Amino acid sequence: MNNSQVNLLAKQEGKLSKQEILYINKYLKTGNSTQAYIRAFNIPKKNYHLATVKAAKLKQKISNIDAIYFERAGLDIRLISSVLKQALRAKRPFIYKGIHEYPDHNIRLKAIETFQKLTTIKEKERDISVMQGLQIIIQR
Repeated sequence: MNNSQVNLLAKQEGKLSKQEILYINKYLKTGNSTQAYIRAFNIPKKNYHLATVKAAKLKQKISNIDAIYFERAGLDIRLISSVLKQALRAKRPFIYKGIHEYPDHNIRLKAIETFQKLTTIKEKERDISVMQGLQIIIQR
């Protein structure tokens, strides 16, 4: 994302400070919200937890920042939905008197959370069959 795109995003979000714009640039380069916040606001590393909380709040203030990051990374909705479908089927092995598998709920919930973040990417590109496929998997 070039500076004109960042400035456009800043105008859409209302008035953003120079540090917040720097945060956007750093986040879009690294994808790490906390590290971007630490670097943009010069937070000491000993205050990592504080930076994590403040970065999360700032990310909520800036709509579509995750969508822009994923779009820049070349992830389109079809690729993402394919990976998420696989994640929704994730199972974890359990060894006790043989090998058994049970649903890996942590991965499944993370997949749903990620899908919710990413559905803001070009909503027009959403494919009904992809949504129906995810619905069927979730119901299983």
